[in-house]
Amino acid sequence: MSERSWLVPSLVLTVALGTLALALMPDWSGVLPALGLLPLWLFASAALASVTAFVTMLMRGVKSPIGHIIHTVRTDWRGLAMIGGGIAIAGLNMVAFMWAKPLLNHYVPFWADPLLAGFDRLLFLGHDPWRLLGWLNGFGTALFYHRGWFAMMIVTLLVVFCQPASARKSAVLITYFLLWSVLGPVIHILLPAAGPVFYQKLGYGSDFAGIQVPAEMVQMSDYLWRTYAGAGFGPGSGISAMPSMHIATTAWMVIAIYALARRWTWAMAAPGFVIFLLSISLGWHYAADGVVGALAALGCYRLALAYYEGRLKLPLLPAQPAAPAAAD
Repeated sequence: MSERSWLVPSLVLTVALGTLALALMPDWSGVLPALGLLPLWLFASAALASVTAFVTMLMRGVKSPIGHIIHTVRTDWRGLAMIGGGIAIAGLNMVAFMWAKPLLNHYVPFWADPLLAGFDRLLFLGHDPWRLLGWLNGFGTALFYHRGWFAMMIVTLLVVFCQPASARKSAVLITYFLLWSVLGPVIHILLPAAGPVFYQKLGYGSDFAGIQVPAEMVQMSDYLWRTYAGAGFGPGSGISAMPSMHIATTAWMVIAIYALARRWTWAMAAPGFVIFLLSISLGWHYAADGVVGALAALGCYRLALAYYEGRLKLPLLPAQPAAPAAAD
């Protein structure tokens, strides 16, 4: 198994998503601002990589961290270049998704919010789940939901990129790119929903009007709605509740750590579960959004792993040679 097994299809997915978005976009005003976020992604990745490397060296008892870094750069510069390239591709994929997300609103009208709200009440035995979880809401938890999730995703990518080539690594990475490039947009097209925070603005009633959120999130939701109502394509715009990409990628993080660094699974699963609860309490998502997102991540990973281990043949793709399962 080589790095090409995930690198090539990930590049294809990223280029295809970006090209399709640009081809269908009626207004290019948000193209450059979204692309301008790539340096922020790279800077955050470099900062988190430095912190992660420093903590790892402390845990391993490295006596001279600087000397260890210099030695690593000299002896494994190809591996470091692969990690940097992988992070750059993931950043470009995020930019492509930001181009595509407003297009979903432009071409696909919302209709699924009442359906998903009703499913949530059925799932919680006649109760609105956000009413049960409202005590979670606060500035700190909202910050963790948005910024903490972002940092966790980058750290997980770094952990995965640092692993040697294997069927599990390839399956984990192709799952990441498929979630952003294919599954997220396709599921939204099938069940287009804006989310509880926009329920009343869509004219469905005041069922979620009681959700109390921090001022920062109010400003964020107001920006999203203004851009949507004005048919704009601003950076970071686009409204989509189903599936919850927050939870799809959070589930992906848990899967990635379980597959490649199993002893840290609970350290990822615990905050991941909190993120799921916050997605509901803050009003960004229905519970169903997270459930579907998590199932999409798990199903995609299982299929990808079966393919890379040679247990599944897909049309138009070369079969992979059978490979023994990696040791836990």
